[in-house]
Amino acid sequence: MERRFRSQISKSINNCSDYASDSNSHDKKNHNLNNSSQSSKVISNLLLPEDLLISILSLVPLNCLLNSARYVCKSWATTIRSSHFVETCLHHARSKPGLYVENRTNESGSYFLDIKDNVNGYFVFERIDLGIPPRMGRIMGNCDGILLLYKNHVQTFVVNPILNCWLRVPPLPISKDQIDLQKRFTIVRVPHTAEFKLFFIDILEVSGDFWYVFYVLRIGIDNSWKEIARKETTLQWNYFYQLLYNGGNYLYWIETIQGVTMVDIDKEIIVRELPIPPVLMDHHRRIMFLWMGNCISCILRKGVKYRTFQIYNLDFASGKWSFYHEMTPFDYLVACGHELNNILHVVVRLWINNQIILRVVVKWDGKIAKSMHFSYNVKTRQLTEIEGIDVGHNHIEVWLHTNSLVLLPHS
Repeated sequence: MERRFRSQISKSINNCSDYASDSNSHDKKNHNLNNSSQSSKVISNLLLPEDLLISILSLVPLNCLLNSARYVCKSWATTIRSSHFVETCLHHARSKPGLYVENRTNESGSYFLDIKDNVNGYFVFERIDLGIPPRMGRIMGNCDGILLLYKNHVQTFVVNPILNCWLRVPPLPISKDQIDLQKRFTIVRVPHTAEFKLFFIDILEVSGDFWYVFYVLRIGIDNSWKEIARKETTLQWNYFYQLLYNGGNYLYWIETIQGVTMVDIDKEIIVRELPIPPVLMDHHRRIMFLWMGNCISCILRKGVKYRTFQIYNLDFASGKWSFYHEMTPFDYLVACGHELNNILHVVVRLWINNQIILRVVVKWDGKIAKSMHFSYNVKTRQLTEIEGIDVGHNHIEVWLHTNSLVLLPHS
């Protein structure tokens, strides 16, 4: 395989005559190559512009980069490790993320589903075993191929699962034990500097008043958390709140009393606040916020057992919400071949292009609760079971994920 890979790359590079200093000489040499060592020597001696080499290597599959390409020569290894190359790969990959399936009862059982195709409105996946390192806790968030894992107050890690590298970060500045930590803790990457940061929102009570306290930690730079802002709130503990990030320059703190707070992740300041419409505030226990393209969507569960879902989108320019779509009760018989009569709840998890990923928890055989995953196409209204995700206990989480070669600082 490696010999074939090197031979193909050699032919591709030698076809780029405009960039080779002596194309006739290189073509003549290539006709005389008989083995992979000679091929490697020719490749390593080619003086290609860095941008051209990065463009060529960015077309190579990630597993081939890891297992073959970086061993061809020192210059290739250096290029593949460079931040410029990593950013180029991420730019190509962001338009086609996959699904990271986390098995919280068996950490080694987690895996990655690479989206290979979209046929007739539903996804076709290729499964890749990509388990997170054992005993590092549960996923709290992910960004550009890096997972954020949390186990307890003293164990927090950031991990690149494909490179098997990790970094321990300082404990969270939690004032007291809280629930729903996943909604208040996330990882981001500043587009301008490519710097990873962690953001955490603590809920603090001072003399009977409640405050949201915003903290940040720059991965590999800071040794402690830094408070960057505070917001007073008329907190009621059963109200909804959530951190939301889509890979841009802003982090969104969503809360059904005060609305949407935009945080500039580069300057680490609050820059804008947007309202939550009354129709959503009245149903604060039944809502979920997701990214749909470049806008925030709010999905409201309604009806018997919450089987009807209304979707509202936020326009950032006007600061107004508008009705977008309604998902009516699903036909599970068509989607998976049998009726699901004992549904305990339906959770909206992710939005990829026109597909919404749903987790349906059912009482299996009238005994234990198990989860199944479906994709719903908002254009065709077609519901399809995702067969690549195992049917299991209600401990399976699904994340949007992009495999990358990002190296963590000091890892």
